[in-house]
Amino acid sequence: MYKTFLKIWTILFLTGSCLLWAQGQTATGVGYGLTKDAAVEQAKRDAVEQGLGAYMTSSTTVTATSIEDNIYSKAQGFVKSFKIVKETKGPDGNFEITIEAQVTDMIDQVMADEAALQTLLNAMNRPRIIFMIREENLVDNTPTDFAETKLLSMFYDKGFDVVDRQLVQALRGEQDYEQALAGNVSAAAKIAAQLGAEVIVIGTAKISSGGKVYNMHSGQADINAKIIRADTGEILAVVPQARGKKPHISASTAGVNAANQAAGVLGTNIISQLITKWSTQQSNFIKVYIVLKGADFMSYMTFESFLKAQTVSGIRNAYAKSLNDGVAEYEVEFEGKSQALAMGLAQTSPDGLNFKVTGLTGNRITAEVVQ
Repeated sequence: MYKTFLKIWTILFLTGSCLLWAQGQTATGVGYGLTKDAAVEQAKRDAVEQGLGAYMTSSTTVTATSIEDNIYSKAQGFVKSFKIVKETKGPDGNFEITIEAQVTDMIDQVMADEAALQTLLNAMNRPRIIFMIREENLVDNTPTDFAETKLLSMFYDKGFDVVDRQLVQALRGEQDYEQALAGNVSAAAKIAAQLGAEVIVIGTAKISSGGKVYNMHSGQADINAKIIRADTGEILAVVPQARGKKPHISASTAGVNAANQAAGVLGTNIISQLITKWSTQQSNFIKVYIVLKGADFMSYMTFESFLKAQTVSGIRNAYAKSLNDGVAEYEVEFEGKSQALAMGLAQTSPDGLNFKVTGLTGNRITAEVVQ
């Protein structure tokens, strides 16, 4: 009898623990920053580390004169929701924010929780998404857009900010539009910039017939897509294939249903990849690309050393990428949003080099050397 009671109690305890874990954990996080928003972002990263832990990563940089070791922590989880419980502003103008957050390491929770997804989208500055899917309908042999329409509807229902399809269609016939549909990323980026979008979904869809059994037609659809940041060219997600197969007495309807099914599979996969990537960035760092105009070789190297010195709080590492015709490019790993990095850069500069910030997008900063 005692053993039976103990077994039942253990099962109930484990079940309760699993339910509590499925709901997430509450953790306190503290953050500091030049702005309230920057302090909140740091507090969210701290809450994830406090609630779910982190593991250490390290890198060693060897130069002709020194060996530099950098040790970083990498958080393993996501913020589902949070509230500010304390806010102060110091005499130096910096903010200190304390939050209570619900954190989880289960991606399915963020997928299923509308509020958690909105928290994530807000943290990523609510990027606008544009869809460009070239659809080949071999059943009706006419241009169709069933897959693109389904994808747009899915993302809209999930709370993503999507560009009105009619705005995209208004560019039909233009060279950039046709090249974008053919998979040209640069052309798609131009269209995204015209329409104020930060994320592009480029893909192809093929609808075909799988034959007929008795009086039923088999509709089949295959879709693939890649998702790219318009301002940096960074690939956010790739789905090499999503398939749909549906029967119907009408061959056309079977094709439509198959296309909707394949688009549903594709959309779910894309959203899952985006949530995973953006949640990881929110808990750790984002990549910001800096373009410095009017640079020569010395200013190119000076600016790199300035970034690597982490004078601006939140910089983890920085890499000089190229120098061409007076235009220098850098990649920065930054704990926060690009706005916070731009503000930090605007408030300081290395000795012997004056510059000003002239442009800002979601993950790209443009600056110019001032003589």
